[in-house]
Amino acid sequence: MKNRFVKFIVTCFYIGHIPIMPGTFGSLLAFPLSFGIFVLSIKFKLNISVIEPFPQGFFTFLILMILACILLFVVGVYFTNIYIKNMDQKDPKEVVIDELVGQMLTITLSSFCNIFAYHSYLINKYPGDMIGLFFHFLLPFLLFRLFDILKPWPIDWLDENVQGGIGVMIDDIAAAIFASVACYAVTFMIIGENLNAS
Repeated sequence: MKNRFVKFIVTCFYIGHIPIMPGTFGSLLAFPLSFGIFVLSIKFKLNISVIEPFPQGFFTFLILMILACILLFVVGVYFTNIYIKNMDQKDPKEVVIDELVGQMLTITLSSFCNIFAYHSYLINKYPGDMIGLFFHFLLPFLLFRLFDILKPWPIDWLDENVQGGIGVMIDDIAAAIFASVACYAVTFMIIGENLNAS
């Protein structure tokens, strides 16, 4: 029973057993979870003064997302340690809680991109929903998957040299940081081009 529960957690409800691209599906799980946290942040706003151009509930969303990432990271390290204890593989492909946490962290760290884009000249050319879809969903997803798969240095070093559950999780945290920085770079490139074209 304990082994089943551990597998249930580290494979994110057995998503990790999907035969094709389990890591990608693990990453996709971050979006409905993040949306649920967004809904909570709207219903239960913290008493934080609004700073333009950030809407009410934005900082509540950020705080809840950071707390969720920390909690899931700790859970991921703990249960992954148990799961891989007697395995030859140090990072089995069915373990996708690391992709879930990495993608949620990317969404969190890059969430300002959506607001910057929404308050740029892009809003005069494209519907707000399209801007949100690209900057809050598509861009963070594609960039996180890119860095998680390619693993440029030092992500590859962390993946190869850090052992145990934290080793499984930490390279995805690094990939999330790289992806978030890339999100801002792409966002400001697009906004800058749009400004020059206007």
